[in-house]
Amino acid sequence: MSSLLLPRQQQLNRLFHLMVVFAVLGPTLGIKIPWGAAEPWINVTLFRIAFFLLVASLIIRWVQEQSLESTHLYPIRWHTGFFAFWVLYSAASLAWAANLGYGIRYTVFLVTMLLLCLSFPFFLKNAGKIICSVRVLFGVYFTMVVFGLIESLTFWHLPASRYFGTDSPNPTSFFTNQNDFATAITLGLPFLVTAMYMLPIRRRTKGLLYVTGIIALCVLFITGSRSNSGFALPLAGIAWLVLIKFTLNGRQLRRHLLKGIGLLVLAALLVNLLNHTLLSQHTRDRLGATMGVLQDLRGDWSIQKDGTQPQEEPASGDQSINMRKALIMNGLQFLHQSNYFGVGAGNIEHHMVGAPGTGGKVNIHNWWVEILVNYGVAIFLLYMALYGWLLYRLWRLARIENADTLSPTVRWGAAASLIALVGYFFGGMSPSTAIHFTPMWIVYGLALAVVAVGTREEKGESGRKAAERKE
Repeated sequence: MSSLLLPRQQQLNRLFHLMVVFAVLGPTLGIKIPWGAAEPWINVTLFRIAFFLLVASLIIRWVQEQSLESTHLYPIRWHTGFFAFWVLYSAASLAWAANLGYGIRYTVFLVTMLLLCLSFPFFLKNAGKIICSVRVLFGVYFTMVVFGLIESLTFWHLPASRYFGTDSPNPTSFFTNQNDFATAITLGLPFLVTAMYMLPIRRRTKGLLYVTGIIALCVLFITGSRSNSGFALPLAGIAWLVLIKFTLNGRQLRRHLLKGIGLLVLAALLVNLLNHTLLSQHTRDRLGATMGVLQDLRGDWSIQKDGTQPQEEPASGDQSINMRKALIMNGLQFLHQSNYFGVGAGNIEHHMVGAPGTGGKVNIHNWWVEILVNYGVAIFLLYMALYGWLLYRLWRLARIENADTLSPTVRWGAAASLIALVGYFFGGMSPSTAIHFTPMWIVYGLALAVVAVGTREEKGESGRKAAERKE
């Protein structure tokens, strides 16, 4: 307790890393507390406990020292400013939100996740601290995918899983459903692949990364998530192939080319062998219907004047794509009715109750449309503009031209974050909602930390060269 009353930087760093671990494992690791008649129990997760302890510790330090060192956040000031504006807009939207309870809950989630995101550039002030945090994240990722493989073999699900107490072969690991788990896998894979050739690591470490990647790919296909295996993963793969040209010089590319092709072929064979053994017939049929998903997406996107959606025979074999289309179409109608200011924080669920063609679902199942409908056109355009600018800044840091001025950690972090965030264009269409999907916020925060550290390294190198010229 005394350490929290007098928080030192090392203790704060430990608490930060605990919070990061619990951010992924949090839904499983929690304490249920009696709450009331309407909601008998409230789940106080270890992530929430660690988060509030960290916030309290920082407030205590701020009171003691009358300031918190934050000048190192200057390179990401536009992102920080937008996050502050987003929170203010979210609070203001409660004035016209139809369901105030939903709005308050969503705004609390937004504040929590934005602070989680900004905690990465706040604590990771240099390349060494980035590596330290990445090791912690790798341990979480390894635990997550290995448990997912065990889960697919034993059908033993954690209490947080939607399949708890059933014999379902769908692995969810520490998440509620398999789509969230699959999105977390695709977000982490680029960091494993790029580390194999961009970081100066030992052969034993490369072997561990390679095995982890194979397990992750195997479990990804077992989840049966078509948006991740059929769209997000290929998009991330294309981004990676394009980026290789800019991150390696000709000599490095020739040296790694044959070895890389061999490892990719071996990985494909191993994943195919494991999946041939582990995949259920239902999952095989689901993954095989990916082309049917494209046909479903090309179908009718209109809603009739009487408010109903045209009934179509789904080419993919199930109604999930048609229901997602209906969720989007209804959401856009709600946006139009709000004069494009948004329906208010978290109020999509309120308006979606009883909407046609949704099959009773109320979450919109698309992060990009979720932002648009909840918060309107202004917030959406600002979010997407800064998202695109972040991708551009990551690309500039990852380029081979910066090999002499930036640390390998920064260039690797930039390349991996760029690939992961590009893949998330489709990955963000998989979870029911991403407002409290911590893996996405962690990758976003890590990308901001890389940009902040990389910008300072660039300026430091420019200053050093200017001093040498003066001499």
